[in-house]
Amino acid sequence: MVKNLTVQEIVDQLGGTIVGDSSIILMSVGTLRNAGKGQITFYSDKSLSRYISQVEASVVVVSADDCDNFSGTITKIIVEKPYLYFAQVLDLMFGSEEGNADISSSAYLGANVSLADEVTVGPHVIIEDGAEISEGVILKARSYIGKKVKLGRNAVVHPGASILDDCEIGEDCVIHSGAVIGGDGFGYVQEEAKWIKVKQVGRVIISNGTEVGCNTTIDRGSIDDTIIGCGVKIDNQVQIGHNCNIGNHTIISGCVGIAGSVEIGQNCRVGGAAMFTGHLKVCDNVDISAGSLVSKNILEAGRYTSVYPLSEHAAWKKNAAAVRKLTELVKRVKDLENIVSITTEKNVTKR
Repeated sequence: MVKNLTVQEIVDQLGGTIVGDSSIILMSVGTLRNAGKGQITFYSDKSLSRYISQVEASVVVVSADDCDNFSGTITKIIVEKPYLYFAQVLDLMFGSEEGNADISSSAYLGANVSLADEVTVGPHVIIEDGAEISEGVILKARSYIGKKVKLGRNAVVHPGASILDDCEIGEDCVIHSGAVIGGDGFGYVQEEAKWIKVKQVGRVIISNGTEVGCNTTIDRGSIDDTIIGCGVKIDNQVQIGHNCNIGNHTIISGCVGIAGSVEIGQNCRVGGAAMFTGHLKVCDNVDISAGSLVSKNILEAGRYTSVYPLSEHAAWKKNAAAVRKLTELVKRVKDLENIVSITTEKNVTKR
């Protein structure tokens, strides 16, 4: 349910400077392009500047540098970081996740389950033997909590998510629908023509403040644990293999695939559909562009890209054909350089 707030009430709680009518009542939010009367929006992306003249929102959150770009009839809240401020406005107006501190009659609780105060257990939730559920946890309909799982304070598990045996989820974590935490890692050993399964006996440990998107899978470790650090944000449909270690405050976009035993440092950003081969190490503060294949260690901070640039198909085929000949072309260039060096008595191979 949306909470109606005046501009003044928002600024009283979040700060900022009001330019315009502080008594406007805000009933909802909207994008810069589509917000209308009674709604608040924000501006921080210069690529959206073409919509400024069309803004019909009652209030816009904006930086001091961009304030004068908006009509004097629009009330402004001037702040240093408009997008961050707007995120806080959303929390004020739409509230945080709240449970009803009730246990549904259709939920199943196994033996020796520990439920702290103010826990919400929704319809058809399954909590297996020995699980420990801390204060303020919300388990939504049809979520599954395996044996000896530990859930930290105020964790939220959305409908249909599964946290399998022995895994640990920290405080203030959010596990979205369809996510599977602690499924078997992909471990097999070849014996002649057959693949023999290697039992996966590690766990998944997810630290405080982490969010896991819909249908994301995080495999349990084969022997040691799979570790997800504090404040990590993982998008939908991400695969994290066994024994991976994801550093604090790293963010991973959708459809990323991370093979087993990859270590990714702190404060990294991984673009959508990036792929990591196994047993790699990526240091702190690394950005991986969307669609890139990471097949070797990254030991220096920075941005890395391995995507072949998009082009019209016929041009792409010609470029691809040229790439196949690069080794031959390099050899021919070296041969020519040697010939020039001999005939001119100058070393043209030095750069």
